[in-house]
Amino acid sequence: MNTRETVTSLIDAWKLLVGRMPDSTIEHAEGVASMFAHVPLPFLNLSAGDQPATDAAEFQVLLRTGKARMTKCAQASMLCVAEEWVPEGWQEHLAEAGMGYVMNLTGMATERLLPARRPAPAMEIRRVTDVATATDLAGINGAAYGMPDEMFGCISNMHLWHDDSFGFVGYVDGRAVTAAAAFPVAGTVYVAFVATVPDQHGKGYADAVMRHAIEQGQRAMGFSKIALHASDMGRPVYEAMGFASGARVAIVAPPH
Repeated sequence: MNTRETVTSLIDAWKLLVGRMPDSTIEHAEGVASMFAHVPLPFLNLSAGDQPATDAAEFQVLLRTGKARMTKCAQASMLCVAEEWVPEGWQEHLAEAGMGYVMNLTGMATERLLPARRPAPAMEIRRVTDVATATDLAGINGAAYGMPDEMFGCISNMHLWHDDSFGFVGYVDGRAVTAAAAFPVAGTVYVAFVATVPDQHGKGYADAVMRHAIEQGQRAMGFSKIALHASDMGRPVYEAMGFASGARVAIVAPPH
């Protein structure tokens, strides 16, 4: 995905996800899209610049607009900026605005997955159809990112899981160890919430549950294109599955 596609896909995905939360507010104006679920999980309180701001003055306006939007969020929130749409030395402007770098995300997409590199591991895969499985998916993600349970408690419910959405949890010997989900986003099967508990990495669980979610999503949605936004840690895994890396975006936020 090029920069425009990467940013548009991210905004469309967050509008869908955040829009399903009961207290959400979405504002898209002045070159910034703000999707606030007003929950303790900062990833669901996100703003994103939707236009290039390659001039220093333009970038400062983007940062001011983003910070002003943050004051409208009841919880901690973050701002997303495309790396190809910022001026040289943008980190200095970021520091002057009282904000810091959090992490990168890379837009990735494919029309077809490569074959799995090894047989699928023994695992029971259950679709998220009730609060129990939703809570398991939330707990796996919290453990994977080293976040307290209360942060992911906001998705330990059925708000995200409509008939058109496909969340799955993988169980080994009755223990929830991995999860992945697929959502219909602007003509793509959008993949999110891919995670495995830390002590179960390297066993192929995430690959298997993700492939299952994608297969079910493609069949139901009728879309062939698959898209996601990957962390730096996850990107090599997705490249090995056949996803092409596109543009990167940086997530920034005030220190907490």
